[in-house]
Amino acid sequence: MTTVGLWLVDLREPCDERLLTGRDRARRDALRDPGDRRRFAAAHAALNRVVRERLGGIEPRWTIGPNGKPEVAGLQVNLSHAGEHALIAVTETRPVGVDLQDLGPAPAVEALARRFFPPGEAESVAAHGPAEFARLWARKEAVLKAAGDRLMRGLALPVAGDPPPAVVHDGAAYAVADVEAPDGYRAAIALAGPEPFTVRVDCHPNALTQRYRSAGS
Repeated sequence: MTTVGLWLVDLREPCDERLLTGRDRARRDALRDPGDRRRFAAAHAALNRVVRERLGGIEPRWTIGPNGKPEVAGLQVNLSHAGEHALIAVTETRPVGVDLQDLGPAPAVEALARRFFPPGEAESVAAHGPAEFARLWARKEAVLKAAGDRLMRGLALPVAGDPPPAVVHDGAAYAVADVEAPDGYRAAIALAGPEPFTVRVDCHPNALTQRYRSAGS
């Protein structure tokens, strides 16, 4: 069974900006808000450190996929950050997507769900509010990130269920699981292929010592 390494990173902790690539620095410097620059640097420094450690100390060789998803030779990797936290997911072979959603000040989630989600999911959001919206959104975005696709193409994907069902996008199946997240957040992971997977929490200097488990594992 595939094992996903998962890191939860506290973006308030100091980071080593020497780990940033040239592209990371350019993207950081393009951000106008100092808080956004700090969070971006912390998330990407952690990502580069995790990947380098998983590659046995070899400097990662990053490329950019057709829809802007960063890719690295030798691993399947994905990053999501929201608020003051980031999630990093790594597998050896199966493309992976991870998404972290902040339940902070919410837009009109019921209207958004009725516009974009399948009817049953929209009704669930109407009944349960922003937390349900964030849970479903995280699942959808995790699938699309695993597929290397754009968000707007997948908002209608049916992802409801407990545990989540396998999701089919563009004829390909993806296994999906909710993962535990800090208070005020929802998170999900998706892997290419319908086969189940397990989640392992790995240690990282900036990682919180919170345990995770995938739904149904």
